[in-house]
Amino acid sequence: MLRFENKGYVIEVNLPEDDKYKGYSIECRYHYDTQKEKYLISMWLKHKLIENKFKIDLQKIDTQYISGTKETIRPNICRIVEQAAQTGFFDEYIQTFEYLMKCFEKGNELIENERLGVA
Repeated sequence: MLRFENKGYVIEVNLPEDDKYKGYSIECRYHYDTQKEKYLISMWLKHKLIENKFKIDLQKIDTQYISGTKETIRPNICRIVEQAAQTGFFDEYIQTFEYLMKCFEKGNELIENERLGVA
């Protein structure tokens, strides 16, 4: 029989619509760990125009346990994301994301030019 991992629930939190975060959101997956009696959350950086996800895992934030109940877990996650945005926590990830997208675009352009026989 195949094994599975319970990924729990998902919410997406839009980052502030300023120049730095325009178009970005954080997807948070959470599930309740009955042994620890806390919720385990993982965060993913998303851009509205791109389907790929880049996991945020600096200092084990992807395995961060937070307290809450069924009624309070979503507002608690939103507060964590808001505080992280205010402190610039996501800046490095966005810079890396944008760098990777530029590399992809340049590489794609090079491959397409080769394919088309353009010098």
